Amino acid sequence: MNNNQSLDGIRNETLNAIARTELWFKTLLGCCGLAELVGLIAVFWMMDWNDPTHRLIFAATMLVWVNLALWVYTVAVQNRVGEQRILRAIEVLHEEHAEETN
Repeated sequence: MNNNQSLDGIRNETLNAIARTELWFKTLLGCCGLAELVGLIAVFWMMDWNDPTHRLIFAATMLVWVNLALWVYTVAVQNRVGEQRILRAIEVLHEEHAEETN
């Protein structure tokens, strides 16, 4: 029974840590998204669309921005996969322990 309780404690601590991390990630991602939106509005406001150099710089900036956004998404997905692996490992340990005690 003691092992079951400590396994439940580990699971609860892990779930709480994941929830805190996810909250911080979503908060920071929202702040970054808002900052990007303000910057994009500023670029559209200041840009001279008749100047080919401005259009070229805008296109290059958008290519970099999209690339960075994809990297952020990739990191988020990788983080989620790691969380799922941890939770699955805890579930397997719990199932194995339950089989041993029966």
